[in-house]
Amino acid sequence: MSGRDLSGPLRRAVVAALQADPGVAALAGGRVYDHVPAAPAYPFLRCTTTIASPWEATGSVQGSLIRLQVDAFAKGYGRASAEPLAAATVAALDEADLAVPDGSLVSLQWRQTRMLDDPAEQGVVHAVIEFDAIAAS
Repeated sequence: MSGRDLSGPLRRAVVAALQADPGVAALAGGRVYDHVPAAPAYPFLRCTTTIASPWEATGSVQGSLIRLQVDAFAKGYGRASAEPLAAATVAALDEADLAVPDGSLVSLQWRQTRMLDDPAEQGVVHAVIEFDAIAAS
């Protein structure tokens, strides 16, 4: 099976969509990062891990199956500090129709959200939000 890795263009499209989403902006402002600055203000989102594998449809359509991870970080004690930002992220991206440079988005679906206490910093809650996508060219 052959494919085409579109995980980079998809990640950039997701960052742009989250930065433009009013629900996310109300909670995180413009703090949606591909790379987090040294001393970020809270709360913020980080679009990090992508895992891509080849995808091919009938004919010459090729692309990628992509697992995309968005991390939400919030300060406050308890999971409730990160839950609204995680929910806004899901609302902004689940089944979204994003423009992917050099390709097209076939599907983008929310997979799961996990809430974790961040061991690196006291009082920081970390939500791991995962999506499954198919992007093709």
